[in-house]
Amino acid sequence: MNREPINEDTRRYPKDILEVYVAKHCFGCDEALRLAKEISRELPSLKVAVRILEEMTEGELPEIIATPSYFLNGRRLFIGNPRLEELTAKITLFSSDEGRNYE
Repeated sequence: MNREPINEDTRRYPKDILEVYVAKHCFGCDEALRLAKEISRELPSLKVAVRILEEMTEGELPEIIATPSYFLNGRRLFIGNPRLEELTAKITLFSSDEGRNYE
């Protein structure tokens, strides 16, 4: 049986999901897509999902004020695009902490 080696990232983010909400005609959403790809490379065990507002029903949406919006485990991290370093730092701080560190 082949087993993949466990790296530090795999132990750190096994249950976390980053959702990036974008709109088709959003000014900053191309950058949001780039950041989603970058964070996937930087934190490979973090699940990253890009959600396109026009393809979702109203019942599936969290409270979206503007796009792009970034949510970790259902909690809003950013409205608008952060720098990659800021996004990584917040994910590291808030991952799997059951909301204790959320504002």
